[in-house]
Amino acid sequence: MEFIAESGFNIRQGKEEEFQDWLVENEAKLAASYPEGTAFLGVFVVTWSTEKEAGSWRTLERLDSYGAQDRLAALMKDGTSEYSRLWREMSVFGDWDRAAPWSQSLLKRATDATVWNTPKEE
Repeated sequence: MEFIAESGFNIRQGKEEEFQDWLVENEAKLAASYPEGTAFLGVFVVTWSTEKEAGSWRTLERLDSYGAQDRLAALMKDGTSEYSRLWREMSVFGDWDRAAPWSQSLLKRATDATVWNTPKEE
């Protein structure tokens, strides 16, 4: 199986350039901290979208199973891993005001998903 986890968020006003500088220094380190079966694909800025409340920045991760989420959560809870350290460091740039736009999506590869035809109305 293959999943893509997408998280949308905003950066605090006036911290965008500092955040980009942080990414230049740390994005490769963050990617290297991911455990087997997971991959950090990067942080992306939304250049255009019809979504109004999903945030202007996105992180993308590749996961090999639903269980991969548990492996990442355990690393974050650990608090001593490089993964946890970098995510906590990166989070200081976020606009976490409850009114700020944010989003989360978990996408499953269509060829792995359970799909079926919906019945036609007669």
